[in-house]
Amino acid sequence: MAKIIIIGGGFGGLSFLQKARKSKNDFILIDKTNHHLFQPLLYQVATAVLSPADITVPLRNLFKNDKNVKTILSEVKEINKEKKEITLDNAEVISYDKLIISAGSSYSFFGKNEWSKFAKGLKVINDALDIREKILKAFEKAENEKDERIRKKYLNFVIVGGGPTGVELAGSIAEIAYKNMTKEFRNFSSTDANIYLLEAGDRILPSYSESLAKKSYKFLNDLGVKVMTKERVENIEEMKVTTNKQVIYADNIIWAAGNEASPLIKYLDTETDNEGRAVVNLDCSIKEDNEVYVIGDAANFKTESGESLPGIAPVAIQQGRYVAHNIKKNIEKEKRKPFRYSDKGTMATIGRFKAIGVVGNFELAGFTAWLFWSLIHLVYLIGYRSKILVAIEWIFAYFFNKRGTRLIYRDVDKN
Repeated sequence: MAKIIIIGGGFGGLSFLQKARKSKNDFILIDKTNHHLFQPLLYQVATAVLSPADITVPLRNLFKNDKNVKTILSEVKEINKEKKEITLDNAEVISYDKLIISAGSSYSFFGKNEWSKFAKGLKVINDALDIREKILKAFEKAENEKDERIRKKYLNFVIVGGGPTGVELAGSIAEIAYKNMTKEFRNFSSTDANIYLLEAGDRILPSYSESLAKKSYKFLNDLGVKVMTKERVENIEEMKVTTNKQVIYADNIIWAAGNEASPLIKYLDTETDNEGRAVVNLDCSIKEDNEVYVIGDAANFKTESGESLPGIAPVAIQQGRYVAHNIKKNIEKEKRKPFRYSDKGTMATIGRFKAIGVVGNFELAGFTAWLFWSLIHLVYLIGYRSKILVAIEWIFAYFFNKRGTRLIYRDVDKN
């Protein structure tokens, strides 16, 4: 019987525990929140399509019938792999036999951490709520503002980063401004809003093919988004973004340009990449310790061909199940088969009824891709309650232009 600690209740940690729990081992799941977050739909909370409860589920509820699973609401502050101990934020020290690190990642400002005061990233529920309320409040400020110059700042929205998160946010904000709120204000038109998507590279969505990237550009352009490639951000100040080409004054600046691994990785004293991710073995363990595994966003797993796997949910899920199988069966390291990722495809949505994706060897774009995207996300959501609520919210948001979570109830400016 082994004592196994899992750090992080995200996709990797959750999939590991769901598969490994039916064994004679004891498990301790530690997370700084009390819920599992379905992060692929977090941008929809940020843009008032869904509410937080639609894409979260309490961790304790998932394992309430598993007596060998203990859940701790806390943050791991330190790992001592020589002593096989972790230290919590309340200074409690817990020992382990095996350690699973699925701590995810946070947004990286590439050494310009002072930008975080003025640009908001999107990783957790509070981020989404802050972004949502700042977006909605910008329109209210514009309604009350008589100075046209200042009003324009409120109606400018800048998203930095042309990856899937940036593209999805830009499309969804455009839907709010140009379709959902067009008749609601008296002193200005919400269609006066400007949504800027800034990408330093040659094109948006660099992880997709050039043809899909071009289609995404067209979809965004049709929505009214100003897509600007080869536009490198040089500075971010209060209500001001300076690029290599121009200066944009905006009340809403959203950062979707980079990630860095959990700071816990540095305690492992193992090889890392330029994002701080642990470079792991083919069985997801670190090179210095066969009893410590890193999965998901915190890991740089290189396939036998030397290619690094992307930090996406399907990779984390499959890695979690793989490690669980080896531990549950007590397979010795020398006899473990290398982890092999089964790529079932990737997708990104762009506003209503539009998406792009790759499924197997097929590329999809438009309404068909959006249908696939919708079905896949409903399947992967945990719990029938979430599936039903999300489906209902989508019907109202996409078919009737009614977003049901447009609430302002915190002073996000003070926060």
